[in-house]
Amino acid sequence: MINCQLKLYKDDILNIFKEQNINYDKVYYYLILVFAFLLPLSRAAVSLFILLLPVVWLIEGNIQEKFLHIWKNNLLKSILLFLLFMISSLLWSSDISNGLHFLRLYSYWFAIFVIATSIKKEYIQSFITSFLFGMFLSELIAYGVFFEIWTFKAATPVNPSPFMFWIDYSVFMAVTSILLLSRLFSKNYKLKEKMFMLVFFLSTTVNLFLGMGRTGQVALIAGIIVMVFLYLKPNIKSFFIGIFLIIGIYGAGYTISETFQNRVNAGITDIQSMQNNKFDTSWGIRVVYWMITYDILKDNPMIGVGVGDYKDSINNYLQKNKYPISKETEEFIREHHAHNQFLMIAIQTGFIGLILMLNILYQILRIKIDDEDVKYFSILFITVYFVSCMAEPLWAKQFTIALYVLFIGLFSSYSINIKSKI
Repeated sequence: MINCQLKLYKDDILNIFKEQNINYDKVYYYLILVFAFLLPLSRAAVSLFILLLPVVWLIEGNIQEKFLHIWKNNLLKSILLFLLFMISSLLWSSDISNGLHFLRLYSYWFAIFVIATSIKKEYIQSFITSFLFGMFLSELIAYGVFFEIWTFKAATPVNPSPFMFWIDYSVFMAVTSILLLSRLFSKNYKLKEKMFMLVFFLSTTVNLFLGMGRTGQVALIAGIIVMVFLYLKPNIKSFFIGIFLIIGIYGAGYTISETFQNRVNAGITDIQSMQNNKFDTSWGIRVVYWMITYDILKDNPMIGVGVGDYKDSINNYLQKNKYPISKETEEFIREHHAHNQFLMIAIQTGFIGLILMLNILYQILRIKIDDEDVKYFSILFITVYFVSCMAEPLWAKQFTIALYVLFIGLFSSYSINIKSKI
């Protein structure tokens, strides 16, 4: 009886939407525009729009044809195959509960298919600009905290990250910095626009160095190197321009930010400690995760230990093998993630999962985008994002996985034109 009533309610709701002759182009436009703006500002908004976008997509209908176009698209198909393999790894996981926890975040990826198949290409620059305005607002709040004009949540003058964990925020700022820098190199913006972007770039980059997030700071170096060779010819001149930018930006950061100085000095100390076979440091722990992953892959090379068993496996190998760490560091490793997205995928799904992950990266690079600025930014985004993945498991965190979903959805929309086919 209850099932029949629910079916009737569902049918009534669908009929209401169909009878209203909704302009879904506008619905998607405003939903994604607001999503991009709120992405750096609200955890609750991220959850809402990640849920709302697929609901609207399903209500719109034509599901079979949409999935047909998804399957014909190399990038979207590579994402789908990766997700299916991650889900199937539950079959060889003993900790199903932990596996479902990981898959809950991977469910965010469904919004990539929605964005890719639902927007017009001419809207993409508007969505990117909306994201920039969201970051601009977050930075105003961060600077207010830094200069002690106001207090905001857990942000402090020492670490003024207003809405998310400081490592995640450093990734957002690195993406924003490289996006603004690429627009400054572009020929498609007027001088007045570039003046505003220059000020915004400087404020974002300074903010990046005020925080404690070395992940974004390191990733930005890779982004700058790639950007110089994209916009300029790959020659000696380009090389020196890249070196000049890196030395100028990071030299200024080291001069003005005591926090950045301390983080750089801590990194040097970490390297010196590892040279003395002491790995009880931030960088040392990351190296130990490489050692553990190597041992796990020797025993589970092809399919890993399953999406749910990565922590149990790490604990087992800590018991079986002797690593150059103290008991306190060993306890830290037991309680935390692998601090590297590539290592987590390798542990969970072996070389097959890692190959499927790298195939996604390859397919992103192969996207044919006729807008040069968007094409270059797609390359810069994955450079910054996947370099950051070397230090943090960005697919295991809400804000950074939503960042990935938004931009990969936008980039992949260039390689699919479903609106003209259904």
